[in-house]
Amino acid sequence: MFSEDKEMFLEVEAFREGKIIKDYVAVERELRLIVNDRPVARVKISPGFEEEFALGYCFGEGLIKRPEQVKKVDVRGNTVFVKATASFDLTYDNYILSDCVSGWRARIETEDVWVTSDLRVPAKEIYENMIKLRKHSKVWRKTGGVHSVALAGEEHFFLVEDVSRHVALDKVIGLGIKEEVDFGKSYILSSGRLPGDMVIKVARVNLPIIASRTAPLSSGIECAKETNLTLAAFVRGRGMNIYTHPQRIINE
Repeated sequence: MFSEDKEMFLEVEAFREGKIIKDYVAVERELRLIVNDRPVARVKISPGFEEEFALGYCFGEGLIKRPEQVKKVDVRGNTVFVKATASFDLTYDNYILSDCVSGWRARIETEDVWVTSDLRVPAKEIYENMIKLRKHSKVWRKTGGVHSVALAGEEHFFLVEDVSRHVALDKVIGLGIKEEVDFGKSYILSSGRLPGDMVIKVARVNLPIIASRTAPLSSGIECAKETNLTLAAFVRGRGMNIYTHPQRIINE
Protein backbone atom coordinates (compact mmCIF):
# COMPACT_ATOMS: atom_id res chain seq x y z
CA MET A 1 0.00 0.00 0.00
CA PHE A 2 1.39 3.36 -1.01
CA SER A 3 0.51 6.92 -0.12
CA GLU A 4 -2.45 8.54 -1.81
CA ASP A 5 -1.26 11.27 -4.17
CA LYS A 6 -4.68 12.67 -5.09
CA GLU A 7 -4.84 16.35 -4.22
CA MET A 8 -1.38 16.22 -2.61
CA PHE A 9 0.10 18.58 -5.20
CA LEU A 10 -1.08 21.24 -7.61
CA GLU A 11 0.15 22.73 -10.84
CA VAL A 12 1.44 26.29 -10.83
CA GLU A 13 3.21 28.64 -13.20
CA ALA A 14 6.70 29.92 -12.51
CA PHE A 15 9.31 31.97 -14.37
CA ARG A 16 12.62 30.36 -15.32
CA GLU A 17 15.21 32.30 -17.27
CA GLY A 18 12.50 34.72 -18.36
CA LYS A 19 10.11 32.03 -19.59
CA ILE A 20 6.88 30.76 -18.06
CA ILE A 21 7.15 27.12 -17.03
CA LYS A 22 4.81 24.58 -15.46
CA ASP A 23 5.72 23.38 -11.97
CA TYR A 24 4.17 21.28 -9.21
CA VAL A 25 4.05 22.15 -5.50
CA ALA A 26 2.99 20.13 -2.47
CA VAL A 27 -0.33 21.05 -0.87
CA GLU A 28 -0.67 21.53 2.88
CA ARG A 29 -3.80 21.94 4.98
CA GLU A 30 -4.48 22.56 8.65
CA LEU A 31 -5.98 19.77 10.73
CA ARG A 32 -7.16 19.80 14.36
CA LEU A 33 -7.27 16.69 16.53
CA ILE A 34 -9.83 16.44 19.34
CA VAL A 35 -9.64 13.47 21.72
CA ASN A 36 -12.51 12.96 24.17
CA ASP A 37 -13.62 16.55 23.54
CA ARG A 38 -10.14 17.84 24.38
CA PRO A 39 -7.99 19.64 21.76
CA VAL A 40 -4.63 17.89 21.60
CA ALA A 41 -3.04 18.91 18.28
CA ARG A 42 -3.22 21.44 15.44
CA VAL A 43 -0.93 20.45 12.57
CA LYS A 44 -0.11 21.18 8.95
CA ILE A 45 -0.46 18.03 6.87
CA SER A 46 -0.82 16.77 3.32
CA PRO A 47 -4.36 15.77 2.32
CA GLY A 48 -5.22 12.10 2.90
CA PHE A 49 -4.99 9.55 5.72
CA GLU A 50 -6.53 11.93 8.27
CA GLU A 51 -8.04 9.07 10.29
CA GLU A 52 -4.75 7.19 10.24
CA PHE A 53 -2.94 10.33 11.40
CA ALA A 54 -5.28 10.61 14.39
CA LEU A 55 -4.71 6.98 15.38
CA GLY A 56 -0.95 7.14 14.90
CA TYR A 57 -0.63 10.42 16.79
CA CYS A 58 -2.65 9.13 19.75
CA PHE A 59 -0.61 5.94 20.05
CA GLY A 60 2.76 7.51 19.24
CA GLU A 61 2.24 10.26 21.83
CA GLY A 62 1.09 7.75 24.45
CA LEU A 63 -2.48 9.06 24.74
CA ILE A 64 -3.91 5.63 23.90
CA LYS A 65 -2.22 2.34 24.72
CA ARG A 66 -4.39 -0.37 23.09
CA PRO A 67 -6.46 -0.45 19.87
CA GLU A 68 -9.58 -1.65 21.68
CA GLN A 69 -9.63 1.63 23.64
CA VAL A 70 -10.56 3.49 20.44
CA LYS A 71 -14.35 3.61 20.08
CA LYS A 72 -14.79 6.03 17.18
CA VAL A 73 -12.79 8.20 14.80
CA ASP A 74 -14.77 10.82 12.91
CA VAL A 75 -13.29 13.16 10.28
CA ARG A 76 -15.33 16.34 9.81
CA GLY A 77 -13.80 18.93 7.53
CA ASN A 78 -10.48 20.03 8.99
CA THR A 79 -11.07 18.34 12.37
CA VAL A 80 -10.70 14.73 13.51
CA PHE A 81 -12.66 13.65 16.59
CA VAL A 82 -11.53 10.58 18.54
CA LYS A 83 -13.59 8.90 21.24
CA ALA A 84 -11.63 6.55 23.48
CA THR A 85 -11.97 4.83 26.84
CA ALA A 86 -8.42 5.85 27.68
CA SER A 87 -7.79 8.65 30.15
CA PHE A 88 -4.71 10.84 29.90
CA ASP A 89 -3.23 13.84 31.61
CA LEU A 90 -0.09 14.78 29.72
CA THR A 91 1.93 17.96 30.04
CA TYR A 92 2.43 19.70 26.72
CA ASP A 93 5.23 22.09 25.86
CA ASN A 94 5.03 24.67 23.09
CA TYR A 95 8.35 24.62 21.26
CA ILE A 96 9.94 24.67 17.85
CA LEU A 97 10.08 21.19 16.36
CA SER A 98 12.92 19.97 14.18
CA ASP A 99 10.44 20.42 11.30
CA CYS A 100 10.87 24.16 12.05
CA VAL A 101 7.17 24.62 12.75
CA SER A 102 5.63 25.53 16.08
CA GLY A 103 3.28 23.06 17.75
CA TRP A 104 2.11 21.37 20.92
CA ARG A 105 3.68 18.01 21.66
CA ALA A 106 4.15 15.86 24.71
CA ARG A 107 7.49 15.91 26.47
CA ILE A 108 9.93 13.18 25.45
CA GLU A 109 9.81 10.85 28.44
CA THR A 110 11.63 7.53 28.07
CA GLU A 111 11.44 6.14 31.62
CA ASP A 112 8.50 3.80 30.98
CA VAL A 113 9.27 3.00 27.34
CA TRP A 114 11.24 -0.12 26.41
CA VAL A 115 11.23 -1.96 23.08
CA THR A 116 10.83 -5.68 23.79
CA SER A 117 10.95 -7.00 20.22
CA ASP A 118 13.90 -9.24 19.36
CA LEU A 119 13.38 -8.89 15.60
CA ARG A 120 16.50 -9.27 13.47
CA VAL A 121 16.60 -8.00 9.88
CA PRO A 122 19.25 -8.58 7.19
CA ALA A 123 21.01 -5.38 6.17
CA LYS A 124 20.37 -6.35 2.54
CA GLU A 125 16.60 -6.18 3.14
CA ILE A 126 16.89 -2.68 4.60
CA TYR A 127 18.97 -1.50 1.61
CA GLU A 128 16.42 -2.92 -0.83
CA ASN A 129 13.45 -1.43 1.00
CA MET A 130 15.13 1.98 1.17
CA ILE A 131 15.42 1.87 -2.64
CA LYS A 132 11.74 0.89 -2.75
CA LEU A 133 10.89 3.86 -0.52
CA ARG A 134 12.63 6.26 -2.89
CA LYS A 135 11.19 4.64 -6.01
CA HIS A 136 7.59 4.91 -4.82
CA SER A 137 7.84 8.44 -3.39
CA LYS A 138 5.89 9.84 -6.31
CA VAL A 139 4.86 13.16 -4.76
CA TRP A 140 8.44 13.85 -3.65
CA ARG A 141 9.71 13.19 -7.17
CA LYS A 142 7.09 15.57 -8.59
CA THR A 143 7.41 18.39 -6.03
CA GLY A 144 10.49 17.87 -3.85
CA GLY A 145 8.29 19.18 -1.02
CA VAL A 146 7.35 16.11 1.05
CA HIS A 147 8.90 13.46 3.29
CA SER A 148 8.44 9.70 2.97
CA VAL A 149 8.03 7.12 5.75
CA ALA A 150 7.41 3.39 5.31
CA LEU A 151 6.33 0.59 7.63
CA ALA A 152 8.02 -2.57 6.40
CA GLY A 153 7.73 -6.22 7.36
CA GLU A 154 7.93 -9.70 5.89
CA GLU A 155 4.52 -9.43 4.21
CA HIS A 156 3.77 -5.70 4.10
CA PHE A 157 5.16 -2.38 2.95
CA PHE A 158 3.08 0.73 3.69
CA LEU A 159 4.40 4.07 2.45
CA VAL A 160 3.11 7.55 3.26
CA GLU A 161 4.30 10.94 2.01
CA ASP A 162 3.55 14.16 3.84
CA VAL A 163 4.78 17.74 4.10
CA SER A 164 5.79 16.88 7.70
CA ARG A 165 7.97 13.89 8.46
CA HIS A 166 6.42 13.72 11.95
CA VAL A 167 2.94 13.49 10.43
CA ALA A 168 4.10 10.94 7.82
CA LEU A 169 5.26 8.76 10.71
CA ASP A 170 1.96 9.23 12.56
CA LYS A 171 0.04 8.26 9.43
CA VAL A 172 2.02 5.11 8.74
CA ILE A 173 1.70 3.99 12.38
CA GLY A 174 -2.04 4.58 12.08
CA LEU A 175 -2.12 2.48 8.90
CA GLY A 176 -0.37 -0.32 10.75
CA ILE A 177 -2.91 -0.15 13.58
CA LYS A 178 -5.86 -0.30 11.15
CA GLU A 179 -4.30 -3.23 9.28
CA GLU A 180 -3.52 -5.03 12.58
CA VAL A 181 0.19 -5.20 11.78
CA ASP A 182 2.46 -6.85 14.36
CA PHE A 183 4.75 -3.91 15.11
CA GLY A 184 7.22 -6.17 16.91
CA LYS A 185 7.92 -7.84 13.55
CA SER A 186 8.11 -4.62 11.54
CA TYR A 187 10.36 -1.58 11.20
CA ILE A 188 10.33 2.02 10.01
CA LEU A 189 12.15 3.58 7.05
CA SER A 190 12.37 7.35 6.68
CA SER A 191 13.68 9.83 4.14
CA GLY A 192 14.33 12.52 6.74
CA ARG A 193 16.29 13.34 9.88
CA LEU A 194 15.58 11.41 13.09
CA PRO A 195 15.01 13.63 16.15
CA GLY A 196 13.96 12.37 19.57
CA ASP A 197 10.31 13.40 19.16
CA MET A 198 10.03 11.01 16.19
CA VAL A 199 12.06 8.20 17.70
CA ILE A 200 9.96 8.08 20.89
CA LYS A 201 6.82 7.49 18.80
CA VAL A 202 8.42 4.42 17.25
CA ALA A 203 9.57 3.05 20.60
CA ARG A 204 6.16 3.58 22.23
CA VAL A 205 4.48 1.20 19.77
CA ASN A 206 7.27 -1.42 20.08
CA LEU A 207 8.70 -0.99 16.59
CA PRO A 208 12.29 -2.24 17.07
CA ILE A 209 14.16 -0.52 14.21
CA ILE A 210 14.09 2.89 12.56
CA ALA A 211 16.38 3.63 9.62
CA SER A 212 16.83 6.81 7.61
CA ARG A 213 18.44 7.70 4.33
CA THR A 214 19.67 10.90 5.95
CA ALA A 215 21.04 11.93 9.35
CA PRO A 216 20.09 11.30 12.96
CA LEU A 217 20.00 14.07 15.56
CA SER A 218 21.60 13.75 18.98
CA SER A 219 18.18 13.65 20.68
CA GLY A 220 17.17 10.76 18.44
CA ILE A 221 20.26 8.72 19.27
CA GLU A 222 19.84 9.37 22.99
CA CYS A 223 16.16 8.40 22.89
CA ALA A 224 16.87 5.20 20.91
CA LYS A 225 19.64 4.21 23.30
CA GLU A 226 17.43 4.66 26.36
CA THR A 227 14.46 2.75 24.90
CA ASN A 228 16.30 -0.27 23.42
CA LEU A 229 15.53 0.81 19.86
CA THR A 230 17.88 0.20 16.94
CA LEU A 231 18.59 3.43 15.04
CA ALA A 232 20.40 3.43 11.71
CA ALA A 233 21.03 6.34 9.35
CA PHE A 234 22.80 7.27 6.12
CA VAL A 235 21.33 4.12 4.55
CA ARG A 236 22.62 4.48 1.01
CA GLY A 237 23.72 1.92 -1.53
CA ARG A 238 25.17 -0.91 0.52
CA GLY A 239 26.21 1.06 3.59
CA MET A 240 24.70 2.48 6.78
CA ASN A 241 25.69 3.74 10.21
CA ILE A 242 24.07 1.92 13.13
CA TYR A 243 24.08 4.14 16.21
CA THR A 244 22.26 2.06 18.82
CA HIS A 245 21.57 -1.62 19.59
CA PRO A 246 23.19 -2.99 16.39
CA GLN A 247 22.36 -6.65 17.12
CA ARG A 248 19.04 -6.39 15.27
CA ILE A 249 20.64 -5.71 11.88
CA ILE A 250 22.39 -8.74 10.40
CA ASN A 251 25.35 -8.35 8.05
CA GLU A 252 25.59 -11.44 5.88
